[in-house]
Amino acid sequence: MQIKLYNPTEPQEDFYRLVHEDKPFITLAAMGRQTGKTHFMLNDAIMRGLNNKKHRMFWVSPIQEQANKVMKDIESMFSDHQEVFEKIITRFDRKHNEIYFYNGSFIKFRSAEAGDNLRGSTLDFIYIDEAAFIKEAFINEVLLPMVTRTNGRVVMSSTFNGKNWYWDWYQRGLKEENFKQIKSIKRTYLDLNDGDVENTVLGIRKSMTKAQFDQEYLCRPVSADALFSDIEDSITKHLPEEYERIYIGMDIGVAQDYTVLIAMTEKYEVIDIDRFNYKEENLDSDEFKERIKAFYLKHDEKLSAAYFEVNNNDLLFDDITDDDRMYKMIPFHTTSKSKPEIIKNLIKLFEDHKIKIPNYDVLVKELYDFKSKRNPITGNLQFSNTEGKHDDCVMSLAITAYCAKEEQDGGVTMFL
Repeated sequence: MQIKLYNPTEPQEDFYRLVHEDKPFITLAAMGRQTGKTHFMLNDAIMRGLNNKKHRMFWVSPIQEQANKVMKDIESMFSDHQEVFEKIITRFDRKHNEIYFYNGSFIKFRSAEAGDNLRGSTLDFIYIDEAAFIKEAFINEVLLPMVTRTNGRVVMSSTFNGKNWYWDWYQRGLKEENFKQIKSIKRTYLDLNDGDVENTVLGIRKSMTKAQFDQEYLCRPVSADALFSDIEDSITKHLPEEYERIYIGMDIGVAQDYTVLIAMTEKYEVIDIDRFNYKEENLDSDEFKERIKAFYLKHDEKLSAAYFEVNNNDLLFDDITDDDRMYKMIPFHTTSKSKPEIIKNLIKLFEDHKIKIPNYDVLVKELYDFKSKRNPITGNLQFSNTEGKHDDCVMSLAITAYCAKEEQDGGVTMFL
């Protein structure tokens, strides 16, 4: 008996070749909507179960509901072929979310929500759907050990979720020296060369934000709720050598935060960044103050103004400005009123393609990860990076850009 499950598209054929011909330990597919990444994986899982005796497999999704849907999709594929279904499937366990094949193979549908409860299983193959929305630690500490002892393999697919770990792994999988361990591909609906699909997608585009469309359909490394767009277009490899004025923003870090100092020109071109943690670098109080002064004085000749974030740092500001050379340093308070203002200004600079930044990895990642949510009690927008990640570079850039805007506009009301 021969079973034909589907007619693969070109992106799915590329995915197939990577899994079945190249055979890296980890196959990573960055694929947008309409490319059929999940459909390929569920068909591949079925064929693997049918063709390999006692093959042990997991299907892992971010949440159990997503995993259960895939299991239901498999059942619906055989809705008109019940006789075939009963011959190849010996147990379809909806209670425990497991499928057992006639030859002893199985697929168990699990979620990252289960966490450590999944530890200890021994598997031959793992499919990870929407992997970018699962924590890297869960992949490394819980899933990968399941296939390491069996010389098993992992296939994962997803759109990007900003420049998080999935983006880093994707980049590793593009380098030939890593191909035995991990190999990557990226495909979007444009690779289908299908006019009907393109027309459908263009219709959907009208109901989506640019960030949502870029993430879900163009498979760009942004988050659907990202605030900054066209970041890549703002990155430059060439810093300007000629400019008239310089503006500085200083986000001062305490405890676990970083101090980030940024200088930009009157055209919003970032020309210098210093990021450091005084504890990690074992700086004493005097050394910390001298580090800040040195950055200021480095640009003093063309410096118009430097905004210094004084939140809980009033004494530090007073100590530094006791030096008469620091007279262009101006105190800035980041508050519930000022923060939305400076962030909105920075967002507009990116949208209007007026800002240029260096390809500084920490800054770029923070920009991609910077999001907003509305406080359910106050109704105010709150800005931050996810999962406690640092946003010091973004805040320093926002303060710097606001400094350049305000001082060039003649200096309107400062947030004090």
